[in-house]
Amino acid sequence: MTGELADLESYSQLRMAFKQQLLHFIKIKIAGSNKKEEIFMNHMPAPFLSLITDDCVKNGKDYNNGGARYNTNYIQGVRLGTITDSLTALRKHLFEERNIDPVKLLNSLVNNLTNEEQIRHILLNKTPKYGNDDDYADEQLTDVFELFHDVVKGEISPRGADYRINLLPTTCHVYFGSVMHASPDGRLSGSLVSEGISPVQGADTNDPTAVLLSASKNHKKDRTIWIKELKDFSLKSP
Repeated sequence: MTGELADLESYSQLRMAFKQQLLHFIKIKIAGSNKKEEIFMNHMPAPFLSLITDDCVKNGKDYNNGGARYNTNYIQGVRLGTITDSLTALRKHLFEERNIDPVKLLNSLVNNLTNEEQIRHILLNKTPKYGNDDDYADEQLTDVFELFHDVVKGEISPRGADYRINLLPTTCHVYFGSVMHASPDGRLSGSLVSEGISPVQGADTNDPTAVLLSASKNHKKDRTIWIKELKDFSLKSP
C-alpha cells in the first residue's frame, strides 16, 4: 500500500509511492511476458526466421527458444514526458509552493478538471516542463528513466534473453491516453499522452536544441539509495 495523496507529507514520500507502484506493475508485466514466451518456446517454433537469423542453426535452437546471437527482450515504456510533467507539477504545487490542495486536485482530476480553470491554468502554464532544458523539470525525467532502467536490467526471460527497456510506443500512446483520467500535467481525460522520449505535445516552447539537451540528461548515477529504499519491492521478491 502506498497511502492516499493527502496523507503524504513530502515529495520524497510521493516519489517512493510512485516507485512502489512502478515496481509492482513492472513485476506483473514481466510475469506476463515470461508466460507468453514459454508458450512461444514450447508451441510456436519459427523455422524460417531461425534459418535467416544469425546463430540459430549453429546453436541448434529455434529463434523462439533462444537460438539467436542477440538474444534480448524488451519492456516498452510509454508517456515519459507526461509522467515527468505530472510529477513536476505535484512536486512544485503540492509540496513546495503548496498552492493547490491535494484532495481538491485529486477530485478535480477525477472530474476531468471540469470548472477548475484556475487549477488547470496553474498545471499547464505555471509549471516547468520537460523539453525546455529546465533542470527542475528534467530532474523528474532522469529519476523516472533511471528507475525504469534499473528495475528491468538484470531480469532474464525463460529463453535466456536479457530484459532491456525501450521507449518506442508507435501509436499506443493514443490508445492509452483515450482510456486514462486527466493527469496532473493539465492533460484532460481521453487526450493522447506523450510518445517515445518526446516532451508532451506543445510543452517544449524553446528550440529543438533545448529538447535534445533535456533528453540527454538521462545518465548513470549512484543508485545505492534506490537499492536500499526499494529492496522490499524487488522484482525477485516472492
